Amino acid sequence: MNDYLGSSYLIWGVFPYVALTLFFVVPFIRMVYRPFGMSTRASGIFLGRDILGLAAHLLHWGIFLVFFGHLAGLIGGILGWGSWVGAFFWMATLGGLAAITGSIIALARRIQVPEMRAMSQPDDYAVHLFLIAILGIAIYQALVHKIWGVSFTAGPWFASLWRFSPQPELMASAPLLTKLHVLLAFAFAAYFPFTKLIHAWTLPVNYFVRPYQVLRTAAKKFQNGWVLGCWEFKGVTDKSYMTYLAAGVLAVLGLIGLTLPGPNLDGLVQEAQAKTTAAEPSEATPGRTVLDGYPLYVSQCARCHGLKGHGDGPGAKSPTFSAVPRDLTAGHFQFISTNNGVASDADLRHVIVNGLHGSGMPNFGRLSERQVASLIETVKFLWQDRPAPGERIAIPERPATTAAMIAQGKQDYASLCTVCHGDSGAGDGVLTKLRTDAAGHVIPPRNLRTQPLKGGASPTQLYYRIAAGMPRAKGEWLMPHYAEVGPERIWALIAYLEHDILPRSQIASAQRRSP
Repeated sequence: MNDYLGSSYLIWGVFPYVALTLFFVVPFIRMVYRPFGMSTRASGIFLGRDILGLAAHLLHWGIFLVFFGHLAGLIGGILGWGSWVGAFFWMATLGGLAAITGSIIALARRIQVPEMRAMSQPDDYAVHLFLIAILGIAIYQALVHKIWGVSFTAGPWFASLWRFSPQPELMASAPLLTKLHVLLAFAFAAYFPFTKLIHAWTLPVNYFVRPYQVLRTAAKKFQNGWVLGCWEFKGVTDKSYMTYLAAGVLAVLGLIGLTLPGPNLDGLVQEAQAKTTAAEPSEATPGRTVLDGYPLYVSQCARCHGLKGHGDGPGAKSPTFSAVPRDLTAGHFQFISTNNGVASDADLRHVIVNGLHGSGMPNFGRLSERQVASLIETVKFLWQDRPAPGERIAIPERPATTAAMIAQGKQDYASLCTVCHGDSGAGDGVLTKLRTDAAGHVIPPRNLRTQPLKGGASPTQLYYRIAAGMPRAKGEWLMPHYAEVGPERIWALIAYLEHDILPRSQIASAQRRSP
């Protein structure tokens, strides 16, 4: 598997286990050796008690909504339940807004009240800074970037941790802010049992029905109900509550981890899984479960392209995308290398592995070849009435660049390309606002001087864009194909683009990548 033993495995395959071990083990150690240290160090005796009450309610109820919202998002992401992912968005967003407001109020009170500053310890500030950073990133993404469908990605990855078969490659395509949010959350989980927040482990589950006072007779005041020499399970002590809470959380997470990664939407899903899941043994470490086929599609693609491929995923309308996610069922793929405008398996693979630069579609180069192949099969399954792709355009060996070639390329650019890309390549030709894709979305010509080429700027991809063009729909073209001008003039046009139009940094970056 690509980069299985690299930094991504340490971040997404090792660090979570370290954080979770600390989160679950340290509280029991503290309960044994420092039971009276599991306290919030109450500060209600100081000024601003009304403000404290407001902050406490916002913080605690907000965290409650955030927790159960994430639980819904994880389950929905694993099973492909879009409504649960929607519930995750509303619960986590509203809860996050409440919790971050409460945390900010509590932090401001702690800073402003002298008595509180005097009694405060570093973790009193650190926990609020953690919460504000974690919640702030998530709320920004939800409300501004509108990329909350990433739970489809995080859910299967999180489940792989609880199957003790981590798949760090599932997180490779997640947005940077999402990765930062998740890493900060795990770092906070590792730090959690060393802070005053450890009191959450002693949650009194029978708080609302308990008597006002709990009395023990003199004869039984030392009866602790010890089991196996250490833990009381009579349901009246912090040890009991902590044990029940830990067992409950682990049971829920264990069920999430053991859930088979097979979204259950309708008959479409079963048929897709049967046709797109590879049958041969995994090429990764023996015994390691690898997500592929339609479940892998749900994990990596559904947040934008939708569960059924209609381009209507939860993150499809994110303003961070420069292009609307493709409707995979229509098959109007633009980055092709065939002579009839129909994307081949090789074209689909190129886009999946390399992404589309500057469009919002990430690359999935960290997936194994088996996983990439299963995604290709899934896309082909979703593609309704797929026509047969034509022959792949042959690319002859590139001749050495000369001044005459560049001059010829400049002449051809003026006659073939300026109508869309403009005289200088700035994308300001006369047809700038007249081009639309098959769904009716306006597709402005690329600014060749400043914008990255979506399909890549390698000589191979430049040759394909010129020779094969970019189809709009059957028999229609966004960018005409110019294979008829012949290889010599195509290479001349590429030489001119590289010499006078395309940014040097883009050319250098393309040369380091595969075609």
